[in-house]
Amino acid sequence: MTTPEALARSVIRHSAEPTPALEIQLGITPMLDIPAHRVLQDDLRVHASLWDSAFATEDLHRSLPDEPGLYMFVWRPSIRLAMADQTESSFHQVLYIGQAGGSGQRGNTLKNRYRDYRRHLRGNPADLWTREPPTSRTGRLTHYLSLRPLEFWYATVEDRSVIKNLEARLINLYNPPINNQSRPRIRARLSTVPHPTLRS
Repeated sequence: MTTPEALARSVIRHSAEPTPALEIQLGITPMLDIPAHRVLQDDLRVHASLWDSAFATEDLHRSLPDEPGLYMFVWRPSIRLAMADQTESSFHQVLYIGQAGGSGQRGNTLKNRYRDYRRHLRGNPADLWTREPPTSRTGRLTHYLSLRPLEFWYATVEDRSVIKNLEARLINLYNPPINNQSRPRIRARLSTVPHPTLRS
């Protein structure tokens, strides 16, 4: 399994090189669609348990529920910002969203599904600097699930018929960089306003 120490050593070894990037594209429309957020939150309250999280370790499956549900791999870099209200705030990035036991997956559970990801957690963190990001789902999982600290967020969903719909809506909102399917269509728009440094 990738360890924080192995990742830290890779950072040190490659610190003088150009940094690799995690390509994050957030759709403005889904992020600003407040009525859709409210309906999704309501549907999750009705159909899903409260979300739980744990560090993504190889043996985490032992403590996960043997029930259907939704899950996310979430990268949470260690920096914390001290806020004026005496709390701390941290950045997190949803890397991948999935489901266990939805339509067509009758016997699948969060516990079983996580077992499938253990091999991806063994990725070599040096690959972030030495290899081009793969294009296949499997390759991207192995490439990016070497990031640490990595958390696994999950919620159980009793009604299997709603799982796929909830997963698709979460993917549409967060547009996780490892997901290849069901991602929103995002288009770049060329600016017609000259860049400030290009004005004469």
